[in-house]
Amino acid sequence: MRLCELYWNLIPYDWRLGQLWYRIKCFCWHRYTTVKPRYLDHTWIDRCDILPHMMFEILSQFIEEECAPGCVEWYGECGHKVGDKYVRDEMQELYDWWHQVYNKAYPKRTDDFWNIALQHRPDREWIPLEDGNYSWEHSWNNVTDEQLYQQNVDNVIKLEDNMNAQLKTNLHRLIEIMPYMWT
Repeated sequence: MRLCELYWNLIPYDWRLGQLWYRIKCFCWHRYTTVKPRYLDHTWIDRCDILPHMMFEILSQFIEEECAPGCVEWYGECGHKVGDKYVRDEMQELYDWWHQVYNKAYPKRTDDFWNIALQHRPDREWIPLEDGNYSWEHSWNNVTDEQLYQQNVDNVIKLEDNMNAQLKTNLHRLIEIMPYMWT
């Protein structure tokens, strides 16, 4: 038996030089299984907030890196549809919503409401209670400040509820197109 045949017959596929080099490159440089969401820092974040960021980052990377014209026919007779839309149009709509609305317009609007609310916030001081604990005592400068503060806090709550409902809907839409995210 020749040396070449011995190599192909005795050494398992995963332990061959080409495969070892590929695995080393993937581990060191091309970390295909590691996803870093672009809108999150490396600081602590709740898991319920990481999940949508991860899912939409995977969609974003798929569109930016793999959806180039090529072997997949997105439109036409062979194009897949979800409902009455082509899958590629659905992907692009979710991508645009994530980058333009959720991560740009939504934070700016909530910041605007909070900034207005904080301009009219009450003066607070700690009041000792009979059981030894403390409580905040709010005192407003005038009735208008109290109304403006409450109105802007209510606006932030409504905006967050609306955005959470949109996020939940769009996550469901993303799950529906998941089988088509291959090239």
